[in-house]
Amino acid sequence: MTPAPPSPFPDINRVELPAGESLHRIHSSDFAGTSFNPCRGQPSRFAPIRRPDATCIPTAYAAQSFECATHETVFHDIPYDAKNKSIAFSKIEMLTYSILRARRSLTLASLREPDLNKWGLRRQDLIDTFPTAYAATALWAAAIHAADANVDGMVWTSRRCDPFQAYVLFGDRVRLEDLEIIGSEKIADSPLRLAEIRGFAARANILISM
Repeated sequence: MTPAPPSPFPDINRVELPAGESLHRIHSSDFAGTSFNPCRGQPSRFAPIRRPDATCIPTAYAAQSFECATHETVFHDIPYDAKNKSIAFSKIEMLTYSILRARRSLTLASLREPDLNKWGLRRQDLIDTFPTAYAATALWAAAIHAADANVDGMVWTSRRCDPFQAYVLFGDRVRLEDLEIIGSEKIADSPLRLAEIRGFAARANILISM
């Protein structure tokens, strides 16, 4: 069970994502690659999150690679131990792949295992939890945001695609001009991206059904 975040919140171990570093996003084709979610849609591990006055803190997920972004979005809700793992192609048709470049250095709270141990946590408490714990894990994201005004987001080792890193950025700290879209394409229109996704799926024994 994920415990409630402590108050006052302990010191946060921070890392820097250098300016010029690439961020990979898979997102709805209805939105631009630099869009932040204004607390809408389905709950996730670290969203939606809100300030103490209940106002929304917009968030954006990203990953270190296209493969990691695929597992953290397209395949995210497929149980790893399901007997028959599959996803409908129609869900992929609605998605766009964008590559962003950070125009400035981003300061991120590190949620890797040693950093979690500093707070008396393990990956199982925050990163490797099931969706039933999302309300509790989102409270940690809100607490981290409130504890350090210099933190632009968080980074951790992907649950679904190690050793790559996954990120969430805070939309009230990272401005649109801090991110540059260097490439964006609708996945269903790209034979190359579709072939890559099929390869990622085969690696995890996931069937993409038409």
